[in-house]
Amino acid sequence: MSAAPEKVTREQLGAFLGRASAARVPLSGSIAMTHRCNLRCVHCYLGDERSPGSAAGELDTAFWLSVVDQVAEAGCLNLLVTGGEPLLRPDFAEVYTRAKKRGMLVTVFTNGTRLDDALVRLFSELPPRKVEVSLYGASPETYDRVTAVAGSFDRCLAGVDALRAAGVQVALKTVILTANRHEVAAMRRMAQDRDAGFRVDPAVFPRRDGDLSPLGLRVSPEEAVAIEMQDAKRAEGAAALYEKLRSSKPDDHLFTCMAGKTGFHVDPAGRLQPCLMVNGGGFDLREGSFREGWEGSLQAFREIRALPGYECNSCERRFLCGLCPAQAGMETGSPHLKSEYYCSLGRERELALSRVCLPTLPA
Repeated sequence: MSAAPEKVTREQLGAFLGRASAARVPLSGSIAMTHRCNLRCVHCYLGDERSPGSAAGELDTAFWLSVVDQVAEAGCLNLLVTGGEPLLRPDFAEVYTRAKKRGMLVTVFTNGTRLDDALVRLFSELPPRKVEVSLYGASPETYDRVTAVAGSFDRCLAGVDALRAAGVQVALKTVILTANRHEVAAMRRMAQDRDAGFRVDPAVFPRRDGDLSPLGLRVSPEEAVAIEMQDAKRAEGAAALYEKLRSSKPDDHLFTCMAGKTGFHVDPAGRLQPCLMVNGGGFDLREGSFREGWEGSLQAFREIRALPGYECNSCERRFLCGLCPAQAGMETGSPHLKSEYYCSLGRERELALSRVCLPTLPA
């Protein structure tokens, strides 16, 4: 009788991730085979890229199977399949199955409305790490108002419940909007009733074409943080991480996250990017291999220095504000300029944590 495998400790995992980071191993990545979506969410940053007509520029199954094989060979362990709505692709099951059989832990982002018996059966037979379903309200009125598609609330919940009945790991998430802020607590209860994870995010971005109108749907930083702090477990985790990292040395690189270091993204046009939020540039995987792009343009991305006067990388609150130069650049026009909204989120989070979890922090 073989012995049960030993559990990996937090220290062992940390050491492994540290070695992978130092060696620039692409451990975690995402692919978006489509930007099309069957919903028309009022806050979506993709804009017209969601339309059915955008399918004309999508790449075929053979391309995506090759990408899966290449990233597996390069060392990818965690693969996210996202969109748009990835379940709109008729070859989703084939690409998902290839990723699973290549030994990767696969997460799927979906709105849940396209789940059918065949997909639920696939996820039951080849379990994903989890399926994350976006939830935009706790009532049909609110949900359908956000998605602009009548009946989408009922279809979403039917998909979630089918997954849970099949024993598939599910997590729900929502973006905090002026249109749904009054139902966040109810959405959290919906997740708890289904034994599903739940997280909230106040991040609302401009559209990729430069349209700033979605920013009008943001709630104030004070309200956003108050809603976040309703999750005591999340608050405690954020406090512990902040206490650990806030004294970290400043970095003169513009991007200090894992984008292009252990993370990557491949967009529907086949361009290898450092992460999902970087728009433009990248490396065309139709013209070269993943390895070429990883060691070429993504390595160069990691070398970008912040311009003189850039203050974010020396700010203690950079571990609280959600610092992302790519996201800030969508709003300000330059990744070297900070977003006042996210800066305010950082200040409010620090203040909230000083009251709730970290009484030693300056109020």
